[in-house]
Amino acid sequence: MEINITGRHVTLTKAIKQYAEKKLKKIEEYFDFKEHGELHLILEVQKYRQLAEANLTSKGHKFSAKVETKDLYSSIDMIEDKLVSQIKKLKDKFDKGDKKQNKRINILANMGTVTNVKGEKFNEIVEEEEIQAIKPMNTEEAVEELSISKEPMMMFFNADFNKVCLLRKRKDGKFGLTISKY
Repeated sequence: MEINITGRHVTLTKAIKQYAEKKLKKIEEYFDFKEHGELHLILEVQKYRQLAEANLTSKGHKFSAKVETKDLYSSIDMIEDKLVSQIKKLKDKFDKGDKKQNKRINILANMGTVTNVKGEKFNEIVEEEEIQAIKPMNTEEAVEELSISKEPMMMFFNADFNKVCLLRKRKDGKFGLTISKY
């Protein structure tokens, strides 16, 4: 993870930079921040106020936090706490979504003997699953959610196309997207 530190109205000493880098390295453990993460920390001094502002970006994630205290080191501590809590909250949201998907109800419905237009008789058993409501999201969000999920496919309402889409994991590691006609 790349960490950039900027000082406004303050001289950034080697000790402050090392302390900030040491505290903020813990964030690398989450998502894909180690490979693709970029953190910009702005430290500012205004009379008796010590401000810290952080902007954390990655391929699919953006987090920001702002803190004001009387001590620059405590501002750095609090900014790290805020970013970690935001990241954990998002990660818990994904984890809870996976748990809900695993609690499916299978229902077998026997249709009995059905006669089609040509007069052919056949029996049909339909297996249905109870799924959550299809939530609107764009393709990137759906890919991110499916990559975290244990499921091989997911259905979602694509906000880019205003259509229901099916996203599936392929054997080659890529994702396949099927867009409905209607």
